[in-house]
Amino acid sequence: MKRFTLAMMALAIVMGMPVMATAAMDHDMHKGHDMAAKEGDFVEIGKDTQKGVVATVKVKVYDEKTKATMAKMGMNATHHVMVFFTDEKSGDAIASGKAALKIKGSDAKPDMLMLMGTGFGGDVSVGEGMATFEIGTKLEDGQKRQFSIMYHNM
Repeated sequence: MKRFTLAMMALAIVMGMPVMATAAMDHDMHKGHDMAAKEGDFVEIGKDTQKGVVATVKVKVYDEKTKATMAKMGMNATHHVMVFFTDEKSGDAIASGKAALKIKGSDAKPDMLMLMGTGFGGDVSVGEGMATFEIGTKLEDGQKRQFSIMYHNM
């Protein structure tokens, strides 16, 4: 009887491991995202590929102190957005050309993104809820491309 009880306990532990591991991973993933947003680190929100170019979008949420400082300078930005473009086949960075960002559904006109290192960046104001970032480009090859990334601002 003891062997049967021990075997059943071992089976219950082994069967519960995937559930516990999944719950722990899910918790760590959410904790990491929340901490990144609180600490002002960039968080990758998505990728889109158009005509051989991959756009990777990263967002940094400004803290209240930064928003207050920017407000004193007449700026109402809540986020800093960086977009990195790479060649789909080679993976090489594309760091020349023009890029603009529009938040779909907003009345604001597109904001030009400035070249910053190997990416293009700019400050934007994003309201609560879901937003669609539409990124229009004319990169070094002269082709126009339109990228679209969804962002959930919590």
